[in-house]
Amino acid sequence: MNEYFEQRFAAAAEKRRNWGGVLLFLAGVIWVVIAYQLMVPFSDGDDEYADSRKCQSMLFYEGDAPTWAEATWDDCRDERRWPEMLGWLGLSVPLSVGGAVLYTSGTTSLRMREYTAEHRIAAAKKDATAKKDTPAKQDAPAKKG
Repeated sequence: MNEYFEQRFAAAAEKRRNWGGVLLFLAGVIWVVIAYQLMVPFSDGDDEYADSRKCQSMLFYEGDAPTWAEATWDDCRDERRWPEMLGWLGLSVPLSVGGAVLYTSGTTSLRMREYTAEHRIAAAKKDATAKKDTPAKQDAPAKKG
């Protein structure tokens, strides 16, 4: 195989793998931010004011219903909006799927290139040893007859 095309193939595979890693990283960042917003208690506004209320986490609240008082329910709910979080989670799905496809494709292509290179080297060594082991044929003088 032409070395130029093999280098281009390897560069393209490496590029696919890197882009896949970047997309997976971005999806992971979105998941971490959403998990943080769901699991960590928060306040409904500026902590400098005395009337700022503390809200329990949206995922780990105590009791049957969120223990936010009726007056603070809207304040806490406005601070953590479900549609916004679901929108970000929806954005992370194509990022993670695309990243997984690109990363897997690039990694597989690079590994297959290494595999074929190993076999080409092994075949070349086998041919070299086979040629070395066979004695050189000398042309016997032809008998005149």
